Amino acid sequence: MKYKLLIGDNIDKLGKKLANTFKLFGFDTVCCSNYLNVLEENLEKEHFDGCVFFAISVRETVFDFIRKCREKFSHLRIYPIITTDSTEVISKLMNCGATYCIIMPYLCYSVCIDIAWDFEPDRYSIMPEIADFLHQRKFPYTMLGFYFLCCGIDTALENPDFLLYSSTEIYNTIARKMNSTYENVEHALRVMLSNAFRKGVVINGQLEHRRIRNKELITILTEEFIKSSENNL
Repeated sequence: MKYKLLIGDNIDKLGKKLANTFKLFGFDTVCCSNYLNVLEENLEKEHFDGCVFFAISVRETVFDFIRKCREKFSHLRIYPIITTDSTEVISKLMNCGATYCIIMPYLCYSVCIDIAWDFEPDRYSIMPEIADFLHQRKFPYTMLGFYFLCCGIDTALENPDFLLYSSTEIYNTIARKMNSTYENVEHALRVMLSNAFRKGVVINGQLEHRRIRNKELITILTEEFIKSSENNL
């Protein structure tokens, strides 16, 4: 099922960056001004499954907005992005009807994966762990190819025969799962991995600068992820 998100965009265009990343997970996204009245107007115009907005200053108007959304749109999942980790503020937002709060600063991939998991826990149950695994090994999470690499490892864990596919089949499989195209997957992985190996990534505990072919890299990282998971049991 395809879910639709309304995303408030602030002056730094962070909302648009989130919206573009959500599209990789198969979401339909609409960006609008982050003003609460504009968000409410858009929610009334068409059906949305979730709303992500920036609440930099958590005032009574924010609480009122969430209460109103909960009353009008009982199905709506509400994700305020805040700058405080105050238990009191978070509890009040949750009591008003927020699904959960995103605390700045945040990692873009982490927010998208967490919300994707909230909608489809069975589908994305392992993705946050894979993303953390790659981030710890210095793969650049701000680049598009990072998400495709996550998907490649996730697919290999689901189906070990995936690693026997040709590179073309691997890219096409990732593209289908991530709502993209073969060309985008191949290009994004190539650019991200060239950047990553130039700066150095950690593979099997060693800093590696030698460029490894994409298919071989997915195989190595999948095996390392399995060993890492077993060690954490």
